[in-house]
Amino acid sequence: MNYNLNRIRNYEVFIRDTVNEIVDNINYEKLEKENKTFLTKIKERLCFDNDKGWKFLTSSLDTIGDSHFAISTFIEKNRNNDTGENYLRIYGVLSAVYIQQQALIKLSDLIKLDKLNSMKKEIKSLKITFLRNCISAHPVNFNNNSELISFKIDRNSVNQKGTLSVIDENNNSENYHIFECLITYLKIAEIYLEKICYKLVKNAFKTSEPKIKTLEFQIQKIKSD
Repeated sequence: MNYNLNRIRNYEVFIRDTVNEIVDNINYEKLEKENKTFLTKIKERLCFDNDKGWKFLTSSLDTIGDSHFAISTFIEKNRNNDTGENYLRIYGVLSAVYIQQQALIKLSDLIKLDKLNSMKKEIKSLKITFLRNCISAHPVNFNNNSELISFKIDRNSVNQKGTLSVIDENNNSENYHIFECLITYLKIAEIYLEKICYKLVKNAFKTSEPKIKTLEFQIQKIKSD
């Protein structure tokens, strides 16, 4: 599978390192004189809406990184013939995708990324999101235009190759390749993380063009690796 699983992790590390550099350079004596808190300073520097932004930022980054470990492991280590283990892996990776999507959306909202609603619609339209909703979250109460319907996995279809068949309540089946669905999602997540990185840099260093150029070069390197 010709796909760089490290890229999402690298974007996350870039954001974390950039933010940590800002934190390390805070003049706390000046903050005290200005009667400002750390959270207020971070809010101003990163253009958050309120002082809670820092907590949501760190939680979102942790969630993106931790969930990506789970997704990467699912893709890289797929050599189990045990049916129960395969179900655990499928349910687990779909849950990991969901929490990563939510963290990505929250992070985009925090830094005021443009066209957030379009991002949400694109993520919602993905096959991997549908699989999460119909077999991992709501197999017996899937909301289909206000009508509740049910789905199930064809147990005989689950295998190491990543293919599975989803059967609806009318016994209609559709085949999915979960690895392909995951890679499609990850490529889209990369695009949004790249946009988040650029927006974060412009928010934080709007008065320093040389710093912006240096950091933008690092972002471009992540994309090209």
